[in-house]
Amino acid sequence: MPLRIERVAMQARERERLHAAGSAGAATPSRLAGVLDWLGTASLASLLFLFALAAGAAAWLHVAGRSGQAGPELVWIAVAAPLLGIALASARVGHAARQRHARRARAFGASWRDAEAGVVDEEHYDFLEAASVREGETGALIHLLRVDERRCLVVFDEESFRLAERGADPLATRSGPRRRAVLRRAPQSRRVLSLRFEGEALASEPSDALGWATPGWEWDGRLWDLEWPQIEQRLARGVE
Repeated sequence: MPLRIERVAMQARERERLHAAGSAGAATPSRLAGVLDWLGTASLASLLFLFALAAGAAAWLHVAGRSGQAGPELVWIAVAAPLLGIALASARVGHAARQRHARRARAFGASWRDAEAGVVDEEHYDFLEAASVREGETGALIHLLRVDERRCLVVFDEESFRLAERGADPLATRSGPRRRAVLRRAPQSRRVLSLRFEGEALASEPSDALGWATPGWEWDGRLWDLEWPQIEQRLARGVE
């Protein structure tokens, strides 16, 4: 069987990796910056409330025939303005925090749910053959591993891309594909957690023939629905 999928228990390091999604690289303000922002907002809002309440009190005293006779009103204004400013600043900070969490949840919520579920899909592959194409900009290798007549697993050669980034020969990679592979994938986010090759090496001559049709990064670790004869034809004759 070229592909067999089992639902198995998640490993601790995989759970930690999924839990960490959206937190380590999240652009959150520092504590000092947050405090300074809160103080600035509270101060400005307090001044605005002070002027507004003072103007309102003056108008009310004028209507009541007590112009220039403010007494207890000044005390209430002096107390109310800072309290209202603090309340407004706290509400603003809380709203911003909820917005940041909502954005992270939209982007990484599936990964967090995977971590809570505690299971992964373990995909066992037995490849029929392999083809390798060079990525257009770097020349690094992308492997197309044939699962059946209509599907192939796309694998970006990480070592080849690292070599290209350092200015070395991306074809000097030693991490080429092999006959069998075990891929562990988070069920909801579809995130690849690990990929391990086994068995004999699958050799293929790297080609540029797919050109614009070369799969992008979003296909790494995913099954590409493209009939294998079409891939062979393009690799054989190049882009027409």
